[in-house]
Amino acid sequence: MVDNIDTINNNIDNIDDYDFLNLSYNQLSSLKFGEKLGGKRGITFESDPEKFNELNKQLQSEPSLKKHKIINENPLKIKINEKNKQHFDFTICLDLIECLNGIGETREMLHNALRLTNKFIFISQPNYDSDVNLFKNGFKTYYSDWSRHTNHLTSNLYFNLLFDFYKKGFIEDYMIFYTTPIKNSTDPIIHPLNSPKNQPNFNDDKHPTKNERVKFKNIYRNLNVIITIHGCKDIDEIYKSINGEKSIIYDSRQGIFNNLTETFIDKQRDDHKGIIGKMNEFLNSDA
Repeated sequence: MVDNIDTINNNIDNIDDYDFLNLSYNQLSSLKFGEKLGGKRGITFESDPEKFNELNKQLQSEPSLKKHKIINENPLKIKINEKNKQHFDFTICLDLIECLNGIGETREMLHNALRLTNKFIFISQPNYDSDVNLFKNGFKTYYSDWSRHTNHLTSNLYFNLLFDFYKKGFIEDYMIFYTTPIKNSTDPIIHPLNSPKNQPNFNDDKHPTKNERVKFKNIYRNLNVIITIHGCKDIDEIYKSINGEKSIIYDSRQGIFNNLTETFIDKQRDDHKGIIGKMNEFLNSDA
């Protein structure tokens, strides 16, 4: 049974029966996603007391979710101790990064997750890589013009951020990939540039006219990251478990960083020179 709000603290006590952490915006549906990745019982967080009580009631009313636990706390304030350090098999973070306060909070969240996790971390967020190309064609996605979404991390920013953790030995490998292609401008995610802020899906009756005859190439809705901790070799299995059309844009397993010489070694080249990992040739393609 989930603890009463009055007895919960942010030390994540009584954790022996829980094997994954959920640091996601939509807590309950994300718990189900955690089960899909192999988790049995998860812990999730909600800092707002009223919303916590509401989610707690929902959690208890759904038989399939009662085994999970919700804590009334900001996940950035988790106290890490000897009992919970690297206790959880994996951590998931869905649609939360874009709501954080910049790269500093993102780094803090990832650092906490890495200290609490012993196998892997999975992140999914809106894809902001395509914003410039869509802009040049007179378009934007609704999620790129949403007031709550101020932390627009791109694949390049993830590469640099995670590469710092990689060099310090916090992680084994990481993969960055897209999911859910946006094939043309008829997709309701796509708005014309003059559409107001904070709009849901495009609607002909409510929004300015847009050109619906433009086809897109290599434009995707979601940007995803799989990070493995030392000893975990399951990136491919995790990747295969994610449904839908996917496109890998970076995979660190193709290369390695030599800390002694501070140079990149490309495992795919006979002369062992080049950049770390394998970059998708379409990373900066136009719409």
